[in-house]
Amino acid sequence: MNDEARTRWLDTVVRHRRDPVRPSNDSYWAPRLDCASRDELAAIQSDKLVAAVAYAHATIPFYRRKFVAIGLAPGDIRGIEDLSRIPITTRHELAADLEANPPWGTYTAVDDRIWLERGWQVFTTSGTTARPRPFRYTSFDREMWAWRNARAMWAMGFRPGRDAAMLAFGYGPHVWLWGVHHAFALMGIPIVTGGGLDSRTRARFIRDFAPTILCCTPSYAIYLADVMRQSGIDPAATAVRYLFCGGEPGFSVAATRRRLEQTWNAELHEFYGCTEASPSAGGYTCSSVARRKDGPVSVHLLEDQQLWETIDPVSLDPVPASERGLTVVTELGSEASPQIRFLVGDYTTLGYDRCECGRTHMRATGGFLGRADDMLNIRGVTLFPSSIEDAIRSVAEAGDEFEIVISTGRALDVMTVRIEPRAEIGADRHAELARRIESEIVARCELRPVVEVVALGTLPRTETKARRVRDLRPTPERS
Repeated sequence: MNDEARTRWLDTVVRHRRDPVRPSNDSYWAPRLDCASRDELAAIQSDKLVAAVAYAHATIPFYRRKFVAIGLAPGDIRGIEDLSRIPITTRHELAADLEANPPWGTYTAVDDRIWLERGWQVFTTSGTTARPRPFRYTSFDREMWAWRNARAMWAMGFRPGRDAAMLAFGYGPHVWLWGVHHAFALMGIPIVTGGGLDSRTRARFIRDFAPTILCCTPSYAIYLADVMRQSGIDPAATAVRYLFCGGEPGFSVAATRRRLEQTWNAELHEFYGCTEASPSAGGYTCSSVARRKDGPVSVHLLEDQQLWETIDPVSLDPVPASERGLTVVTELGSEASPQIRFLVGDYTTLGYDRCECGRTHMRATGGFLGRADDMLNIRGVTLFPSSIEDAIRSVAEAGDEFEIVISTGRALDVMTVRIEPRAEIGADRHAELARRIESEIVARCELRPVVEVVALGTLPRTETKARRVRDLRPTPERS
């Protein structure tokens, strides 16, 4: 690694890190950042972008090759007004780089020497569409993750002296869990660890040890509640007052949010990000928005730490803040993975309206409903699985598990939705349940599915990201 380049970059990052150790007041951890003016945020972003580009050029072969290929020198980037001169980076490019340069690729700023001197932990992408991509994060990254996440979790209302948290995850290489773990430690909030425990044991821990914050995926929160009821424990009667979720859409799916909050009698919050370029709180909910149970939702973006854009899915050109586009992030504070203009690829609309909580940073209006890669095209209709989830969850008699199966019929593609009913719904009511779900899906998606009601316990459960779509249609890769 180029140590001189790293030192210059680090000086810039540290200079703009304010109120790093403890919260300044009960409303804001870092008020000079959380409530900065648009001009102040732009100045911080420009200063850090110039440093990040020079750092990436000096320390990351992947980016140096990209810059050389288009004749871009680090000095050509003088501020955020020059951001669009840098080409978009995609997951496919990182995957190709890893295949050519195993086992680590050349897309991070950590070499073997730095890894052994101050490496912290390896994290990998899920690997659902390609070989999992590894990222070697450093002890400095761990420190930054804890601070960033603590700022966001302070906005949610989590407080030491009042709250305790259960992390209902296996302690595997997942960025969300580990960043949250270290943030709770920084905040002084104690943790009940649930890694390696089965769901019934976790249920007993919640009953006996009384955590007020439950951290897991939305799907697992629904499943764990069912396990608790089977054990004679009412989730709504426990001490849990916050559900803190990540890994899949939850807060922005209205019916899922209602079901979760009613089941647990708790307030739902979530993080948004990705392993590659936003492993800590890029997007987060606040207590002001979470208290509103009706109307549009929004998710804050931590702009002093990352640059967020939305782009057109075809041209890849930036779109105005008021128009929907695909998310792109530039990481401004990671020693290991300062990815520049990385295509996260979720659809959203960005807005600058000041939140009632007082924070001034950009927000994702309507939240994030799914990545472009997850979008389904069925008989000419494009939709996100989250739209189907919203339809299913809106029917009270529908159980907590469902599956979407896409297949090829004689003439047209067929979407089959398999659902489990609630335990009290007898077989004589399954046909009516199927008709109601079909009607809800047609109303939201303008697409008529085949709905199958299957026996309770038929569909798989998971504590990680739920895989609810099986696309059986032939593709070139499957042929």
